[in-house]
Amino acid sequence: MKNPLLSAALLLTGIVASACASSPMAATTGRLNHVGLVWLEEPGNEADRQRLIDAAHAFAQEIPEVRRLSVGVALPLESPLADSSFDLCFVMEFDDRAALDRYAQHPVHAKAAQEAFLPLARKLLFYDFVAE
Repeated sequence: MKNPLLSAALLLTGIVASACASSPMAATTGRLNHVGLVWLEEPGNEADRQRLIDAAHAFAQEIPEVRRLSVGVALPLESPLADSSFDLCFVMEFDDRAALDRYAQHPVHAKAAQEAFLPLARKLLFYDFVAE
């Protein structure tokens, strides 16, 4: 007789393994997400934070490659698995890598980087991934 707990564990393992498997096609078909974390030079400075939020909204309004924008502050969590040390986070969605590259070269992005993000941030960290 089969062990139902063992069978359930093997089934779950198979489901997780197949969900995590990637193929070359999967890596190129979804939208690209660009995640940015910002640590302010003056942590907690509301005026600086708002200036960067406004700059991010300008990206969404003035750069056609930005399909979607979400921007906000860290949710303070008491967990060893969560990092809430950053002052601001934004997530942008693009159609593909070429759209991200055009965004990065856009004059609105270049101006915001030079006049707002670089002077006001002590640390910037970016993650890019392709959504399923």
